[in-house]
Amino acid sequence: MGNGTANKRRAAVAAVCAVILAAALIAAALFVFPDLFKEKDPVREQRVDFVSDAVKEGRELRGVYIATVGNLNFPSERGLSDDELLAELDGVVASCVKYGFNTVIFQVRPASDAFYESDIFPASAYLSGTQGVAPEVDILKELCERAHARDVAVIAWVNPLRVGKIGAFELSADNPASVHPEYCVDYGGVRYYDAGIPQVRDLVARGCAEIAAGYDVDAILFDDYFYPYPVDGEEFDDADTYAEYGGGADKDDWRRSNVNAMIEACSDAITAADPECSFGVAPFGIWRNDDGSNGGSATRGLDAYSEIYCDALAWAKGGYVDFLAPQIYWSFDTDVARYGVLADWWIEALEDTGVPFLTSNAAYKAAQWDDPRELEKQIEYNRATGACAGEFIYGYSAILADENGVVSCLASAFEDDG
Repeated sequence: MGNGTANKRRAAVAAVCAVILAAALIAAALFVFPDLFKEKDPVREQRVDFVSDAVKEGRELRGVYIATVGNLNFPSERGLSDDELLAELDGVVASCVKYGFNTVIFQVRPASDAFYESDIFPASAYLSGTQGVAPEVDILKELCERAHARDVAVIAWVNPLRVGKIGAFELSADNPASVHPEYCVDYGGVRYYDAGIPQVRDLVARGCAEIAAGYDVDAILFDDYFYPYPVDGEEFDDADTYAEYGGGADKDDWRRSNVNAMIEACSDAITAADPECSFGVAPFGIWRNDDGSNGGSATRGLDAYSEIYCDALAWAKGGYVDFLAPQIYWSFDTDVARYGVLADWWIEALEDTGVPFLTSNAAYKAAQWDDPRELEKQIEYNRATGACAGEFIYGYSAILADENGVVSCLASAFEDDG
């Protein structure tokens, strides 16, 4: 990996650092002085990014998630040679084309690490087996070149706050979590960055800027992990952070404001680095369950607003995201959370925001569903609404194994769209 490329990326990232710092200061001011909440940035609203361009042209986005955490989908094992890694990348792109996907959603930062050349995060242990030991090939650069050559878009999928499962691998000495252990909280056997710390939010934003500035990615996507999902009998210990930064606010509201500030900072950083790079989130599928007055959906499951302090509607209304792709991983027949109910709710909730709506769908559940055409019906339902920009499918392994006929299901759905 050449020093010239690294220097170029350092310069590009440095160019947006001032913007990130300004965004952080504004976010802090808005937290202390909520009456200063600003309207959407008209410049940002008028720009043409990857997703808004697809919507304008009527192109349905059909994405597949490629998970690297735990070597779920890539690479097949740790310690592969450069040639073996490139061969597996070629296989991923070929599979996208074969199964009708026009977008690959590749997990580039599963655990405070990197599947790309980074000056901020160490090379992922899921590549070599040792965090900080990188292959000679730049995985994200090679993926972008290979995918774009076959008209497949690339979305860099980032898990913003997970440091990693405790004991799964040794953190490198230069990992930000090693340098700043005070940024971290251990919970449920996993180490997380504490979103209540301003320096953590800045770290996440700088990491996004580095990707957008240094790579030809079409978008950057966060998944559904923010504050961790509840673990029985445990409490996420951010008491000291709350005491320092809470300012007397309700703790739940304060946590949501931390996530909101992080999303806004990342949005500004990405736009400054590459105005054509979209930024989106695939939140948990239930925003809030309806209690008769909160505007939530007619569901009875865990909700993101209360449990992981994720307020996706605030991001849409604030203009901080270019798209949302909620993880609606239930079937039409799931009593507590029906697919159609949730899809309709999200469409209505986003109607006046101008934020494109996509769905994240669960191919990995194909073997569990009684109806082998469930996924096809979900895609057809999306299309029939006239308000869905496409689908991101989670369950690459299930597709490769053709579980419950999911391949023919996808082929039929995609063929219907021409």
